[in-house]
Amino acid sequence: MVKFREVIIFLLIILLPFYNIAYSIESAAHKVEVAKCFGVIMTIKNNSKNKDNIEKANNIVELYLDKIINLNIGSIMMKEMSEKAAEEVFTDLKSYPSTYFDTLLNKCINTLRIG
Repeated sequence: MVKFREVIIFLLIILLPFYNIAYSIESAAHKVEVAKCFGVIMTIKNNSKNKDNIEKANNIVELYLDKIINLNIGSIMMKEMSEKAAEEVFTDLKSYPSTYFDTLLNKCINTLRIG
C-alpha cells in the first residue's frame, strides 16, 4: 500500500507540469481567437452598411469589452491578430450578404462566452 502511494505521488509530480503546459497553450489559443474576434467585430461595427450588423457589433462590444480587457492580451498580439481578421472581413464586406456577417458575429459571441 505504501509503495502504491509513492507511485501515485511520483506520477503526479511528473505529470503536473504537462497539465500546466497544456493549459497555457489552450489559454494562448483562446487569446488569439478573442483578438481575431475583436478585429472582426470592430471592422463590422465601423464599416458595415447593414444597420442590424452594426447594432449587434455595438452590443457585443458593450457586453464583452471588460472581459476582453481582463484577458490581458498583449498589445502586439492584439494588433496583429485583429488586423489580420479585419483585413479578411473588410475585403468581404461588399461581396458577402449580411447573413454571413451575422453568423460571424455569432461565432465571436460564442468565443467570448467561453473565456
